[in-house]
Amino acid sequence: MPLEFAHQHSGQFPDPGPWRHPPARPLELSAPLGLETLPVQRFSKVRRAAFALNLMVVGESGLGKTTFMNTLFNTDLKEEILPKKIHSTQTVDIQPSYYELVEDGVLLNLCIVDTPGFGDELNREHNLTPLIQYIDQQYEEYMAAERHPGVRKAIPDTRIHAVLYFIAPTGHGLKELDVKALKTLSQKANVIPLIAKADTMTAEEKVAFKSLLMRDLEAHEIKTFPSSYPEQVDGAEELMKYIPFSVIGSDSYAVVGNRRVRARSYRWGVVEVENAEHSDFVHLRELLLATCLHDLVESTHGVHYHEHRAKALRSNGRPASILECDDRYESQIEGTRLQTRHDMERKEEEIRQKFIEKVQDKEIALREREERLNATKSDMVAELEHYKVLLEAQQREVDELMANSPPNSMSSMSKSSSKLFKAK
Repeated sequence: MPLEFAHQHSGQFPDPGPWRHPPARPLELSAPLGLETLPVQRFSKVRRAAFALNLMVVGESGLGKTTFMNTLFNTDLKEEILPKKIHSTQTVDIQPSYYELVEDGVLLNLCIVDTPGFGDELNREHNLTPLIQYIDQQYEEYMAAERHPGVRKAIPDTRIHAVLYFIAPTGHGLKELDVKALKTLSQKANVIPLIAKADTMTAEEKVAFKSLLMRDLEAHEIKTFPSSYPEQVDGAEELMKYIPFSVIGSDSYAVVGNRRVRARSYRWGVVEVENAEHSDFVHLRELLLATCLHDLVESTHGVHYHEHRAKALRSNGRPASILECDDRYESQIEGTRLQTRHDMERKEEEIRQKFIEKVQDKEIALREREERLNATKSDMVAELEHYKVLLEAQQREVDELMANSPPNSMSSMSKSSSKLFKAK
């Protein structure tokens, strides 16, 4: 019976692989169960929990990073992240600052990691080392918490979710330090390039500078968020066209019309920070907070942290095949499934083409045979018509001969013919 059952149900219950459930069978409900309230329950629970966002701010001194962060979160952060003086240190300092932001009952645990001293020295060879060490340290602490048997609740997430890299508005493309920093940081975290102090450039200069930066980013194969993470990001297609974001920061306000807005006032006019025609500030805020905050956290965990974790496990002698099974089993299965489907479609197309060719060859052979038969038929019909004409002519000759012969000759001809037949 088990063998018969196995034969009858062969292929209906495939092995889903380790840590996977077999595909579920869809059913129709005969009465409502209240499942429509599940998203509401989840929303209420998530709303009570705090969200986390950890940003690292990287760039040379004098690009307005502190002012920009104050502007980005509509609050005063400058008391906590004042940069050190350029000559007060000979190394890059790491200064994390923690804040709680509340809006309509939603709590955001914000961490701003400032990097004063970056790019300010003549010898910038080791400027990146403290940044990479800090990012790796957060990964190590998170991985240690995952392994610790005493950790039962959610692990506090101190991993860097995004690196805001400020680029000086020089109009001459990326500097050597920028290329090295962006390429190294993009392998460790989500990097969002920003053009600082966009109010120092005209609209035409910003467009040309953006085009030049994009060409440099592509030439050096530098990954940027969100354009380099299409599988982890959803709904940010319209925002990708603004990369790199040209931004403005201001702690002062100005009255424009009947509105009080953040702006920078000049003799020639007022530059509004949140005016999309003046800068990409509103698009960057929408990316960070309204659209991709969850995507930043997920890509940090699913891409960068997993790569760090896999590298750490390999260093302890764990086989790469097991790691592949740990982290990429589903993607491998999906890739194999797609490859098999493409192979089957290709083979099906080849078989179909061969069948069409054979049918066409058979049709051509039948058509040629039909043409030969039709030609033979035409020849035979023509030959029959020819013999018919000959017989009709001979019949007429016989009829004329009989009509012109006298009666006695006819009787003698009949008698002679009878005798001839008897003799035979």
